[in-house]
Amino acid sequence: MIATECQSKQLTVLYAAELPLINNPPYGSYANLASLVAQTRETQQPNLFLFGGGSLAPSMLSSFDRGAHIIDILNTIEPDAMGVAKREFSYFEDELSLRAYEAAFPLVLSNVTDPLTKRELEGTWQDIILERGDVRVGILTVIASGSSEEYLMQRLLINSPYDTIVSRATALRERGAELVILMISDELPFINKLLNDASVDLVLRNDPYYEEPVARDEKPLPNYVIVTTESAAASVSIQWPDGKPENAQFKVATLPLSDFPKDPEIAEQVATYDNRITALLSEQVARLTTEMDTSRAAVRTRENGFGNLVSDALREASHTDVALINGGAIRGERSYREGHLLTRKDITSELPFRNHIRVLKVAGADLKSALENGVSRVEDASGRFPHVSGMQFKVQLSAAPGNRVKDLMINGASMEPDRIYSLATSDYLAIGGDGYESLKRGTEVPFSQQVTPLIADIVISVLRRQSELSATAQGRVTFVNGRDS
Repeated sequence: MIATECQSKQLTVLYAAELPLINNPPYGSYANLASLVAQTRETQQPNLFLFGGGSLAPSMLSSFDRGAHIIDILNTIEPDAMGVAKREFSYFEDELSLRAYEAAFPLVLSNVTDPLTKRELEGTWQDIILERGDVRVGILTVIASGSSEEYLMQRLLINSPYDTIVSRATALRERGAELVILMISDELPFINKLLNDASVDLVLRNDPYYEEPVARDEKPLPNYVIVTTESAAASVSIQWPDGKPENAQFKVATLPLSDFPKDPEIAEQVATYDNRITALLSEQVARLTTEMDTSRAAVRTRENGFGNLVSDALREASHTDVALINGGAIRGERSYREGHLLTRKDITSELPFRNHIRVLKVAGADLKSALENGVSRVEDASGRFPHVSGMQFKVQLSAAPGNRVKDLMINGASMEPDRIYSLATSDYLAIGGDGYESLKRGTEVPFSQQVTPLIADIVISVLRRQSELSATAQGRVTFVNGRDS
């Protein structure tokens, strides 16, 4: 029986996530989001605005202030809660704690423990109950167990996502939560089970690269809401019989942010930040004589012209045998036309993380292991894909991960497993980031300069010495078994 108006409860949940860029034409961003939030709050129906995180990095501005400007803008919009996603750890735990204390809203992360305090990360909440009229809503956020490998958490322990959700959802209901909402930032295989078991009532996720499973029983349930449109929000209208949230009905609308006007106050904040960064980074570096593509697929699944420019710059600046950078370090996601004048802003946009150069002495066998890791998840467009200088190799995709790298050549000669080679890379990869564990066995060599520079600054310094640049693939990484480079 359908509940009548007087017997039912209602709640509208507005959800947005993964907005690292404060100005993102032609897509909408925070100024548009603010208008949507205001419009939602003007209605008489109880509502919540939940921000799913994934936004404190990467961007040019974040490379300077570690995401403080995002918190500043969100403080004006006033989300009811923010979920912590793995990107929030781009500048490690202590920086995230600082952002949490700067926020005028709760940051929720449910499944980590800080060994220093035996508690949640300082400044964050493990869960929270929000009240809207006579509706009490519990909020949870978990990150995947593999997040520590991707983002090199320095000390936090990631607890089992599934066990955490079940135990904390139970505790939230015992504390009076009628609905439990979970925010996630990764694919987790047990979400439908949690919903079928009524452990949680609604799951929210943002993933513009999501591909719906073919198998019918793996398809998301109606209350597993995945925003697959870039720079869009989800509006979830929930209605349920009083006292029976397990019978809730969900109506979901995807709302592109560009469909909404810009809020003047937020637009002014954004303009202030934009003008500041433009003044800093307007210097022209070099002219492109070719097109250049830094889209996600282009830098994570094959050799890439910009990846070559970066790795060549590292090798030239450090005078090493070889150089290696991961595709996940390149974040511009742009297409450049032939003739484009690259600016300092362009380079910093492409390399927004504040990674420093690191020079290592590594054995040939460890170098090959590093490359095996780099091509182990090509099919997933993983950020670990390697861009190299001084090396040439083939990738056999039909082989199992760990045995895909063939015919590895170093400066024209076959790689010798026991020979020691000098390698220029990032500090992130040198300490095992993105699964590059074999590089931890290398021996660090002091960089030639007194202060170890940022990789972006090295690239700018090397490229500006050339008036023109060609950004092309050169056969450094080729695929066999029918896969083209």
